Amino acid sequence: MASIAKSIVLLASVATFAYSLYVVGSLMMFLSTPRSISKAHTWIFNLLDNKSRLETAYGPVVFDTLYLTGFIFQHSLLKSALVKKLLAKLGLSGAERTIYSLTSSLCLHYLILNWMPAQSIVVWQIDVEQSASLWWTYEITHVICWVVIFGGSLVMDLPELLGVKQAYYDLKAYGPPINYKSGELRNLYAHVRHPSFVGLSIILFATNVMSADRLVMAVLLTTYMYLAWSTDQKDVAYQKIQLQRKKLELKAK
Repeated sequence: MASIAKSIVLLASVATFAYSLYVVGSLMMFLSTPRSISKAHTWIFNLLDNKSRLETAYGPVVFDTLYLTGFIFQHSLLKSALVKKLLAKLGLSGAERTIYSLTSSLCLHYLILNWMPAQSIVVWQIDVEQSASLWWTYEITHVICWVVIFGGSLVMDLPELLGVKQAYYDLKAYGPPINYKSGELRNLYAHVRHPSFVGLSIILFATNVMSADRLVMAVLLTTYMYLAWSTDQKDVAYQKIQLQRKKLELKAK
């Protein structure tokens, strides 16, 4: 009976893996697709001259802030010792990471689907469609950042990052996957479980239209990452070495 339950958890983890990749793809389109220029806008520095624009943006900014707060709260709560102990008591230790990935993806997907633009107030806007050089600069910058993030995910073991390996090891009665990791990798996981702070920060701020809603998103998520992550030079050196190894492995194939 226990093996059946663990098999169901493994199937759920595989489905969660696929769903998480879909949500990340949606996030890539959401953050990296150039936004259209708003002709009816007010620069953030001129709000006192046009209070109606402030009133128009107020609702979207409030709701978007709530969506972001919900995502951040989920991200922090599911990592807490209290939740981990509760899952352990319920016999769901092997599903812990899967549950975390699933709830994170659901919150993020909900945020993307319900996000409310507030382009009546902008800090800056650049029409990249009117210049090939600007368009290519924008696209190349975002592609490089996403490649760095994806590469970092591979280095950090993507199946484990999203919970598939934990569910499989639990089914096979192995120890937790983290027990088979090197001390350097355990140190990295203790500091951060998501790559990459710099890459994602650039994506958030390198938008061609920095409207009020996107400014709130960029500031809140960057602040959260800065406070929650605590990587050191050893972590950076470790990731560089592992990335080089992955490149050599790919060349060998």
